[in-house]
Amino acid sequence: MTIANKAHNILNVKGFDKIFVDIIKTDEWIKLQSDFNKCNRILIVGNGGNLAVADHASIDIARLTNKSASAPGSGILASSLINDISHDDWVKKWVDISLRGQLPEALSKTMLIGISSAGTSKNICLALDYALDKGLSAGLICASFPKIKGIYNIVSLMLNEYHTGEVLTLLLFYQLIHGAGFICPTIKNATENPNERIDYSS
Repeated sequence: MTIANKAHNILNVKGFDKIFVDIIKTDEWIKLQSDFNKCNRILIVGNGGNLAVADHASIDIARLTNKSASAPGSGILASSLINDISHDDWVKKWVDISLRGQLPEALSKTMLIGISSAGTSKNICLALDYALDKGLSAGLICASFPKIKGIYNIVSLMLNEYHTGEVLTLLLFYQLIHGAGFICPTIKNATENPNERIDYSS
């Protein structure tokens, strides 16, 4: 195959917008949005590319809303906890560390969102179970139908591709921001008003 022919081998992304709209109409998504809206502290976890999505989403939630948000994006942190405990329990331990010093009232306003592609990430599922035990809201965004099921809320995207799942999941985090009444800024506005800064105080 020549390079010219390869240029016509287009990735299938048909129906992407329809999938997005169908997801946000589900009862599971409506609950996820409701839990997100009521919480003022959001923790997001995932593995591999999903951890990158979690890190990206947490940064933008913290930037664009009045909520605190974080993800265990440091490789130093992850490898330290994996070495100290185990791969299955490191995310749960990160959640435990993140909750230190929090009173029950604060825990009830905290949410853990897990991201998984195949729904087989035991470390994410154990962390979600732990979050519920501690009084947090908890939800899983899963690209396909999860193989491990918990009592936490599960939003299944019913997809078959890792890449589509990761891209759509990040887009859904912007929907959470938008659905909570905050503004996702446009590139046009940012470039036309370069001295305008986001007000983090509200």
